[in-house]
Amino acid sequence: MIKDIPTSEEFDSAAKAQFDFAWDIVISFLLALEEARGYVEVDKDDEKAFWEAARQRILTSLIIAQQGVELAIKGRLVAVSPYLLISGNHSDWPKDNDGTGISYSEFRAIDAQDLIRVHDTVHEKKLDSDFSILFERLRKLRNKAMHTVDKELNVSAEDVVLILLDVHEYLYTSENWVATRREFLNNSAASHVFLDTDHVEGLVAKEFLTVFDFLKPAETTRFFKIDRKQRLYICPECKYESEKYDSIEPKYAVLRPNEYDSEQLFCFVCDSLHLVKREDCTQDGCPGNVISIEYDVCCTCGGNHG
Repeated sequence: MIKDIPTSEEFDSAAKAQFDFAWDIVISFLLALEEARGYVEVDKDDEKAFWEAARQRILTSLIIAQQGVELAIKGRLVAVSPYLLISGNHSDWPKDNDGTGISYSEFRAIDAQDLIRVHDTVHEKKLDSDFSILFERLRKLRNKAMHTVDKELNVSAEDVVLILLDVHEYLYTSENWVATRREFLNNSAASHVFLDTDHVEGLVAKEFLTVFDFLKPAETTRFFKIDRKQRLYICPECKYESEKYDSIEPKYAVLRPNEYDSEQLFCFVCDSLHLVKREDCTQDGCPGNVISIEYDVCCTCGGNHG
């Protein structure tokens, strides 16, 4: 008898935890550099030294991200049958010597390079060819990072962020990575001892502002549904929440619909529509006319309207 058989939900949970762990590593470096720039001028040599010191941990985050992808695909296979993951000849299977059953984890699992082929064999909807190419590239990078000390192997924090956004969108199309990240922060180990998550919304805003600022326009459209050709506004809710953590200017919201008299502002971080009124800003020199009704601030300059 085989016991301790995992569910697809357990694989999904483990996969997302790996994605969050990888994100945690790389975003910490991006935020640290951004914070340093707020105090001193970081020259090219110092920045180069910073990333060189972070190099091994960034490679570790890549390894963790790839493990997460494997777990997510395994979850899809287990949803069909958990026995699809068991590999090897029957004669090599572990034996139930004491009659208590054999734990599922004792069996050899199929190799990572076979996961997509098995998935596409048993699922009517095959994995996208672009995803298959990404998976293979990620698998090879992971093998290099794990088994060599190749000094030419350079992966940036931005590369890992893009990989995580990419694979999460492919594997969990109906889910929102911002919401997933927020949930992990709200349920972090620290939250269970400090019993305080007031800073989470501000931290999420800061993380995704940092990411938003380095993404290309096509990437912000794809991952966050924000058209960079539109005028960007400060999200009043993210501004309010960030002041509890670290005051920022979260200028990544857009009018919905994009019309001259629109009275709603969409923020991908909040994943919400915020009501605005079209009145001229009272701050000197500000040309804005988009005022948050709830927070009574100008969404162009961030100043108080009243």
